[in-house]
Amino acid sequence: MNILAFSAHPDDVEINCGGTMAKYTKQGHQVTIIHACTGDKGHFEIPPAQMAKIRIQESLSAGNIIGAEVLCLGYGDSELCHTPETLSHFVRAIRECAPDVIITHTPDDYHMDHVTVSKLVVDASFLVTIPFYQPEIKPLEKVPQLYFMEPYTGFSFCPQEFVDITDTIDDKLAMMKCHDSQLTWLKEHDNIDILEYIKISGQYRGFQCGTAYAEGFIRYSTA
Repeated sequence: MNILAFSAHPDDVEINCGGTMAKYTKQGHQVTIIHACTGDKGHFEIPPAQMAKIRIQESLSAGNIIGAEVLCLGYGDSELCHTPETLSHFVRAIRECAPDVIITHTPDDYHMDHVTVSKLVVDASFLVTIPFYQPEIKPLEKVPQLYFMEPYTGFSFCPQEFVDITDTIDDKLAMMKCHDSQLTWLKEHDNIDILEYIKISGQYRGFQCGTAYAEGFIRYSTA
């Protein structure tokens, strides 16, 4: 299968569904990670233009660990809006990946960029099959199945499905360690030891479904 993890920032996928992405690649599936924003404002001192380059390189390194392709749409942090132009950009990106499954942020996530990406991905996932929407790009034959990944705190998120990541938790942690700039930022800005969070969150979801480590998801349904 073709799997697309579509997030707002570099490291969102690693934190929230990196173990599942690693599991997919180990099973021989093609995984693409797209982040809409560059992560350019995730530092106290490094200016945005320089920060964007650092974070994009960190995300490429993380993707290399599991053999995933990593792409960035180039929007600045907090500068992403749901407009016809942006929606068209998302449709184009999804058609080029031709995914069977898309994983993205939950609609009630805490972060404005996460919420915007969630809405854009939901809307775009329907439009990718419409022949006369962007007719210059071949439409997909079917709407990809869409899943929402857990937000950082997990607050109010009740998974419907779990993925056992016991065999890929080390890959997930290794991917996150590639985001060296964010390990410090998250600790100083948000008071979060993100590596410890990944382990605790994985253990909690694992407890819920009877494994050592797990990640939880909600399937998007229109009926």
